[in-house]
Amino acid sequence: MRTMARMTRATGRPVVAAAAGLALLAGCGGGDPPEAAVEPSADAAAATSAGPDEAVQTADAGTDEEGVTATAAGGFRAPEVVPVPFDDAPRELTALERSLLREPGPYAGDGYDQDAVIEAARSHHPTTAEEWGQAILAQIHEDYAADVMDTVRFDPSIAENAADPEEQQPEEGQAVGSNHVALVLDASGSMAADSANGSRMDEAKAAMLGFVESLPEGTFVTLRVYGHEGNNLEVDKEESCASSELVFDGPAAYLEGLEGTLGNVEPTGWTPLAMAIRDAAADVPADATDSIVYVVTDGIESCGGDPVAAAKKLAGSGIEPIVNVVGFQTGDADTEQLQAIAAAGGGEFTAAGSQQDLEDYWDEEYSRMMSAWNEWRSEALKSINEQGRANMREADEVGQRIMAAANREKDRGMDISEALADELEYEVKTGIWRFFYDRGTEIWRYGYDTKTANWSAAYDQKVTRWQDAYRTGTAKWSEYYEKRTG
Repeated sequence: MRTMARMTRATGRPVVAAAAGLALLAGCGGGDPPEAAVEPSADAAAATSAGPDEAVQTADAGTDEEGVTATAAGGFRAPEVVPVPFDDAPRELTALERSLLREPGPYAGDGYDQDAVIEAARSHHPTTAEEWGQAILAQIHEDYAADVMDTVRFDPSIAENAADPEEQQPEEGQAVGSNHVALVLDASGSMAADSANGSRMDEAKAAMLGFVESLPEGTFVTLRVYGHEGNNLEVDKEESCASSELVFDGPAAYLEGLEGTLGNVEPTGWTPLAMAIRDAAADVPADATDSIVYVVTDGIESCGGDPVAAAKKLAGSGIEPIVNVVGFQTGDADTEQLQAIAAAGGGEFTAAGSQQDLEDYWDEEYSRMMSAWNEWRSEALKSINEQGRANMREADEVGQRIMAAANREKDRGMDISEALADELEYEVKTGIWRFFYDRGTEIWRYGYDTKTANWSAAYDQKVTRWQDAYRTGTAKWSEYYEKRTG
């Protein structure tokens, strides 16, 4: 780091800054000018009053072929500045930020050539320290614009986690949604067939009640039955094939209501499976955040409908429910169609030969949800860490580039002031040195401070999101575990 002592001549004279308006030339002075500053010329004062990086033209000024603004008197010709627009800035810019939003000088960065810079600066006919500072800066002004824009636009936020096993909950301020479980039960005549613990219908009802009892209390449950009207004779087929009815909707905690409803369902008619799947779309609550449909049947469509097409349409509607099919004591021929229905609905087919199989199936659903939440938690934490680190790295890299550019510009400006020692008055040379020292120090501090602030914001966001995801995943896993184990 250079010191002012280095600028002291052999005469022992103290270093004095040359102009009170010097810091304003760059729009980023490092504090009040020294008390012994030399009064700037009238033209220089006019130049500084318009702003740090704007080309100033007097009333009688003109522009030569090199694009340099010249005074009518033939004195200092202030370099023109090409601003870089930033119309979509997310906040009001500081004076320093506005001053850095300009095209770089022709000898900035890797194009630096000290002799060429000095000659180009001389062509503007500077005499005072502020005029020299402006002329030199026009040649070596670093390319800050993109990094300043990135700093101002910096967004530490992390993308939402992948949809959780029950779908993302609504944003804060919105109505809280519900998890929806839709039970679609076959009440055709074949469900009255004898089974180990009564009829097929008896066993299906018992297994369903056990499943709903273990659901989290916030789960909204609907029960739709089909084929429960008329009978399974040809004469009453039309009536039975038109029967699809929502018979229960309410919270899982209202088990008594569901049990009473199921007690009134008797197997009688045909199997309008396609109609029931289609009608299930209307059972999804308006505020539901997700929906899983469980179709329990012992046979295939017998009313001429297309349950595969119905399942595909249901799965693609609204919040896109998943359609699972449980084939209860079905034959091989029926299994093929039921598998196709589940595949079209984005779900799975499960064959159950007994009430125990049904209960095992529902139990597996809890194990699946526990595993899903565990996996979601792991993936969410990994994603949050990766995004958070990337944001922190971006904040650091942008700030470091601004700091490096500030040091490079400062060092070159100070070197040029020393190279001009033989042709400039001591006070002028010293003023140029101070100009670039103060300017570079302020820009370096800006890069450091914004880097630190953006890095900290990214770190805080990462920690907060990580903790939220961990708590959510762990709580949901525990909820299912407790329900499953009683």
